Amino acid sequence: MGRSLKEALISAGLKPASAENERPKVAPREVVQKSVKHQQTRNFCEICELIHPDVERYRHRNPTTSAEWICVACADKFQIYDECRQSHQSDFARKGMFRREFGPTKKFPKS
Repeated sequence: MGRSLKEALISAGLKPASAENERPKVAPREVVQKSVKHQQTRNFCEICELIHPDVERYRHRNPTTSAEWICVACADKFQIYDECRQSHQSDFARKGMFRREFGPTKKFPKS
């Protein structure tokens, strides 16, 4: 009589319900790191820390941020002029769809 009710039910052939309701563990998503180079062009914005197709390199003197690789939305938000843009490597720039809302868009020679 030293067995518990649970042990008696398991020995009688009943299965524990908790094993049926347990879900398999899902692996966490990979965290995007700044040092990872995605595809062929640089597309990681250092300000918002997201991947965008319109990331370019800026050399600016804006004291509110020290980031160099900035997406067009963050460049407009931080009011960084397009004359500070050093690269022309994003998908939007190569297709001719790169447009700024803050100030004029810099013209690069066609290559």
